Amino acid sequence: MRSTLITSGLAAASLTLAATADITSVGVVSYSVTAEEFGGTSVSVNVQDLYLYSDNAADVALNVYDLTLAEAARVTFYQSSTGLGWAPTNLGGIFDTSATRLADSFVTIGGFMQDMLIPEQAPGMGAGSGLDPNFGGNNSPYPNAFAGWYNGSPPNLNGQVGMLPGTAGMGVLVGRFAYDGDFDLAGSTMSVTWNQGIGTGAEQATFTVVPAPGALALLGLAGLAGRRRRNG
Repeated sequence: MRSTLITSGLAAASLTLAATADITSVGVVSYSVTAEEFGGTSVSVNVQDLYLYSDNAADVALNVYDLTLAEAARVTFYQSSTGLGWAPTNLGGIFDTSATRLADSFVTIGGFMQDMLIPEQAPGMGAGSGLDPNFGGNNSPYPNAFAGWYNGSPPNLNGQVGMLPGTAGMGVLVGRFAYDGDFDLAGSTMSVTWNQGIGTGAEQATFTVVPAPGALALLGLAGLAGRRRRNG
């Protein structure tokens, strides 16, 4: 029997940095999950889902690179026993547990349902996402300094932004970080490459995770402010 409990801090919003057709910011949606592992054991974790936010439906994320986690985020992130590794993995069948769907840590370039407050890692979600050599390997406890990941088959447009629930606007999921204790992605830095589809020029921006002000911070939200450069 599958059991899941999700509590606290659900939010979906971002800090807008520009009025151009760009990836404008990155937000962290924070919540807690109690889910069932393979074999019936229970696991409880704190989760931060990492999103790229955009002001244009044509934007397609291609990769994340040069991620350096803040000290408070250098922990041994939880991996479900049936979803081991940072590449999105759900083997389906008897291995398709609520822990794999909701509590497992992974990185991705889209490829998940975008109309859900908590996207589930169902079989096939995030397929084609790959890790750069700097990541530290699929079984690293956390992404190494200057880690990166990418969409291994850009023609599939997995990284295209879409409308998110609530007032968040448009965005795309690029990672889930889960830990059975306290951690925080605030202060981490990362860069992103995107375009507007096949044959269009690439754009890049570098972001630093900063806590969102006021009530947003109480909801577990962080925004990323950055500087942009364009290619092509």
